[in-house]
Amino acid sequence: MRKIEDWQARSVVNRSNAGTRYGFDASLNPYRGCAHGCHYCYARETHRFLGLDVGEDFVQRLFVKKNLAPRLSNELRRIPLQQVIALGTATDPYQSLEGRHRLTRHVLQAVSVSGHALTITTKSPLVVRDLDLLSQLAATGQVVVHISLISLDRGLLRALEPGAPSPQVRLHTIERLAVHVPVVLFAAPIVPYLTDQKASLNDLYAAAGAAGASAVMASRMRLSPVVKPYFFDWLRQYRPALLPAYQRLYPGLAQFPNQAYTQNLRSLLHALAEQHGLAADLPRPIPRLRLAQTQFDFMGHDSPPQQNHP
Repeated sequence: MRKIEDWQARSVVNRSNAGTRYGFDASLNPYRGCAHGCHYCYARETHRFLGLDVGEDFVQRLFVKKNLAPRLSNELRRIPLQQVIALGTATDPYQSLEGRHRLTRHVLQAVSVSGHALTITTKSPLVVRDLDLLSQLAATGQVVVHISLISLDRGLLRALEPGAPSPQVRLHTIERLAVHVPVVLFAAPIVPYLTDQKASLNDLYAAAGAAGASAVMASRMRLSPVVKPYFFDWLRQYRPALLPAYQRLYPGLAQFPNQAYTQNLRSLLHALAEQHGLAADLPRPIPRLRLAQTQFDFMGHDSPPQQNHP
């Protein structure tokens, strides 16, 4: 049975040196654990920091950062406006918890005042609920939404991502968002021998482009030493014939596929992006400067400082 618990985070916005490779400087995750239950998810290992397992606990023990709202404004003041914040780098900010707790909506409200630039990564159609705020942020260039979708095969996704919405729902979400907001197809990770076939990826890119995605982010699958045994156990049950190939592709402590596989995959992804007119360089949101900073400095005050008159 799923258990939802309150969590007091030491910080709600975290600087990310590694994130600069992916176009962001800080990360923000309103929730810990994820109801989508994607078996490949690298964030599963974060539950180990709580003394929980990377398997069922990651899906059944979910945490709500209850101190996000009171802390967020002060923490945003310490993040330079030129830096991009990524919302949803570890767990989906629009998973089912958001329907009740609305922490992600609070984040959008905060950055609409602070002026910070924001990327959002989600699988959920709940993001459409916030089109009012997203449209305002998009009008000033502050937001880009990444819709995560790695295949159009419903049966395969049901096995890989048991709690996530169907591919058709996610394509419809792209369609609804793209009228107002820049949308990126987030085709990551590419799961070897399951979602990496040329025909499958071609169909995915074509459908996302037709729905309104303007760019694509795709990457090879990372299996950390913590997540790899869990994923291999899942694979042993779902597709046992693939296990020897995976053991060769991710030998020992290797977290990424070998060089030959990686180079072939990159060539394929580059060709498909060009073929379907999807930019491989991700659009980068921009901050709303000066006026935003001035307004944000007054947040929490009853009124702006009074000038002294002679």
